[in-house]
Amino acid sequence: MTLQQQAYNLIDRLPEDRVEVVIQVMIKMMTVEDNADSSSLLLKKEDSPKMKAYKRMQQLREETAKYDISAVQREIALDEKFGAFG
Repeated sequence: MTLQQQAYNLIDRLPEDRVEVVIQVMIKMMTVEDNADSSSLLLKKEDSPKMKAYKRMQQLREETAKYDISAVQREIALDEKFGAFG
């Protein structure tokens, strides 16, 4: 059995979330040139809905950091803009 066959057998036994971690480690081990070729084969975390929501939240935080408002004023402004969540 070759080394690649051993790797395939081990990867086949891993759960999907762990396979993703293995792939990410392999990508980091590759050179920049190899990485550019293989990056199109992988789903990027920034493409996920959770990552988009996180980036939007960070953007909103940066925008509100410009203003000197207290926590209560910020909460009132968020309620006015987005409505109550409760």
